[in-house]
Amino acid sequence: MGGGGGEHIPKGVWSPSGGWYPDPIHWRRNTALAILGTVVTGYFVLQHSAKLERRYNAPAHWIPSSMWAKVPQREED
Repeated sequence: MGGGGGEHIPKGVWSPSGGWYPDPIHWRRNTALAILGTVVTGYFVLQHSAKLERRYNAPAHWIPSSMWAKVPQREED
């Protein structure tokens, strides 16, 4: 019982968190690629969303998407 000092730890053990060796090969590159993919996908989703945006009633306050959406701006009196 317990963690005796000189025990052999098997290298063939697999677990979602990495087992006893949680340092996967190329983890920095894989993380950078995942972040890049998320940013690129988000960019295209936001572009498509801005293209489809319509406002049938004038907004009561400033809306951040009005900076990039091609919706006619409200005229100030």
